Amino acid sequence: MLIMDVNNTPYFLFREEADFDNGSSFYAWNAGCGGALTLAQRQSLQLPGNAPAAARAQWQTAAPLVLDPHGQIGRISPDGQRLEYSVGGEFWPLEDRELAPVQAPAGRFVDLHLGGDGRLVAPYRNDAEQGMVVFHLRRRWQQHLPLPQPVLRAVVDPDSRIWCLSEDRVSLCEGEPLPLPYRAQPERFEPVHQVPQPLRLRWQQPLPDGLTPLAVAADDANVYVLAYTASNLQRILVRPRTPEPERALKPYRVDPAVPFALDLTVAGPGRLALMPPGLFPGLPRRDLGASRQPRDCPVIRLQASGKASLIRERYPMQSKAGLRFVSALDGRLRYQAEADPAFPEFSPRPRELHPLRQPRYATAAAATLRQTLDSGQPGSVWHRIYLEASIPRSGAITIYAKAFDSPDARTATPYLRQIAPLWTPRRSELAFQSCTVTPRPNEAGLFEILLQRPGGNVRRLSGRYLQLRIVMQGDGRQTPSIHAMRVYGPRFCYQEAYLPGHFRQEEAYLPTAGGEPQSANAADLRERFLASLEGMLTPIEATVATAESLVSPEATPADNLPWIAELLGQPIPAGWPEGRRRRLLGHATRLQQYRGTVAGVQLALDIATDGGVQRGEVVVVENFRLRRTMATILGVDMDDRDHPLTLGTGVTGNSIVGDSLILSESGALEFLALFAPELAGLEREQAVQAFFDRYSHQVSVLLHGDGRARRPQVEETLSAQMPAHVRWRVLESDHPFVLGLAPLLAVDTFLEHAPAPGRVTLNDTYLGREGLLNNPTALSPRDVNARTGAPGA
Repeated sequence: MLIMDVNNTPYFLFREEADFDNGSSFYAWNAGCGGALTLAQRQSLQLPGNAPAAARAQWQTAAPLVLDPHGQIGRISPDGQRLEYSVGGEFWPLEDRELAPVQAPAGRFVDLHLGGDGRLVAPYRNDAEQGMVVFHLRRRWQQHLPLPQPVLRAVVDPDSRIWCLSEDRVSLCEGEPLPLPYRAQPERFEPVHQVPQPLRLRWQQPLPDGLTPLAVAADDANVYVLAYTASNLQRILVRPRTPEPERALKPYRVDPAVPFALDLTVAGPGRLALMPPGLFPGLPRRDLGASRQPRDCPVIRLQASGKASLIRERYPMQSKAGLRFVSALDGRLRYQAEADPAFPEFSPRPRELHPLRQPRYATAAAATLRQTLDSGQPGSVWHRIYLEASIPRSGAITIYAKAFDSPDARTATPYLRQIAPLWTPRRSELAFQSCTVTPRPNEAGLFEILLQRPGGNVRRLSGRYLQLRIVMQGDGRQTPSIHAMRVYGPRFCYQEAYLPGHFRQEEAYLPTAGGEPQSANAADLRERFLASLEGMLTPIEATVATAESLVSPEATPADNLPWIAELLGQPIPAGWPEGRRRRLLGHATRLQQYRGTVAGVQLALDIATDGGVQRGEVVVVENFRLRRTMATILGVDMDDRDHPLTLGTGVTGNSIVGDSLILSESGALEFLALFAPELAGLEREQAVQAFFDRYSHQVSVLLHGDGRARRPQVEETLSAQMPAHVRWRVLESDHPFVLGLAPLLAVDTFLEHAPAPGRVTLNDTYLGREGLLNNPTALSPRDVNARTGAPGA
């Protein structure tokens, strides 16, 4: 990424994994520490031998397992015709809300996966029919979807979409039934489509020719397909997890050191775990049996170069009873372990798989960054490198660089070793920026390197293009790390910019015969000396140039907010989060300008509720807009406390809501007196005074949806912002839109997330309106409710 500093000197930012792509297996991108380039783990892995033929034979019998959030296990029945669950012992048939078993419409189930919002997908097939069954664990519905091709594997992604893998294609299915059964009635208009989003096959995408698929997995960003070629070379196909079918499948070559795998799943950010076959030849047998031999699960990392490299970090499996990973809603890495020999009556349980915290880093690594920097100008003088890094005392980071003007000269140009990185006490050379590493003198923080040649009459490193090579060294237990790198160029030179012309560099670099050392000329010595001064002065100049950010609520450090509030005379309520405090100070002068007005109160409430007024969750209404002007209808009770149109927003119900609709004599009297005062007599003046007494200086604040949870902030803000002579009240509503009120108050409808269902209270809760009876997301809600004491579902 190309950015500029205060001197308009461009710099290239290296911050993401793709920026540091180098293709070396001795380097790794550590996403767990905020992202850093480190030496790779080189632990000794215990992997099975590579037997593709035997593995493919076991793939046919690989039985899947699922685990719900309550520890219940789901599986396909031994005959393959239904789904079963177990709560720790015997398996029982899985049933929907109608107590109908979840079974295959035809043939046998061939796969099982749990994901999304609690959806269980099970493809089925026989010689004539194929499709899949989708079962929702909480809502207890099941849907059957016939498909044109048999499905080998299926996975539910985080958005509850289903990705199906067939012999030659990958398919996307999505949809669900209505929450309640719908019954059409002939005496009314009916929708064209009774189910807006039925479960359906959306599209199919062919796989590349010559590949046989084995497994499919998905995470928040991508869908992964495990396949192999006719020569038993495994490939990982990756496509973004978007609903558009035009996105291509990108192939990755699996490291030959990885044994032939039968299944894959996501093991963490940027990592995929592979399941090897059940036999582990070459390892010593133990009395507990071959299946209980110690072994490691191979984990790979996808590189930008198109290679799926093996991560040499141990994920030990104590025992293994299945050939598939166990799917669950929490996304944790699990496998099926054998039953404990000491307790053979208990069923095999899924066991979590974790990396072994045993540092065995490579002691040295050298790699060239694939990214070539282009200044856009031939002969550019490359200036400086800043590293946000950690260099332990037992380690080192060395940078090699080469500059050239033509891509044809890349190979012939040698790499030049740069001086050792120099630690600087500044947190960053950029004004008001902090380092991603906690500074420690000479070990961690900000390091700088002045790019130059190691010898010659002119030490400039010049050329349009720059390529870098990074060498790291460690002791095997600790590793250097680079969290960010900024490369500046072309150089902003004080000598060229400020000194007379005869001080400038007039010579070009001349290599000496035989490589004999040569002293730098005077101009080069001055340039590098002034560059050292520039490295100290530029951050100061940047601080001065951007000093206004210190008083900007949006950009100033959080520690400065209290004294900015004192300068503006705007107190900050205690306990407010940083974002809300910044917005309050940003609108401080506007709040003071409009203090005591409806606009000012609305702005203050919007800030206090983090946008609740803009979202329509907090509505400020002056009471005169709720006045009652309709004459009383004798014998008819129009109290609106439970009326669905107004929801009790008025004092009495013998009227309607509106700004100017007047149907009574007294209402007409008030209207005439207000808008034609020249016709007003004593009686009418008294009517106007009574009108003001009833409706003026009164405000109602309506809280909808999520706004109800912010009532303390609303009341605190109203107490501080509302004028002393104005009375206010707060009304709460469960509905985001009040039909008889919202249109007349110019309040828009808005979408809201359904609140989490609360517990039902007997003789108090209105089912379907303020409370719902929901099953837990479990294979057997009855057993969960029995264990927790909740009513059965």
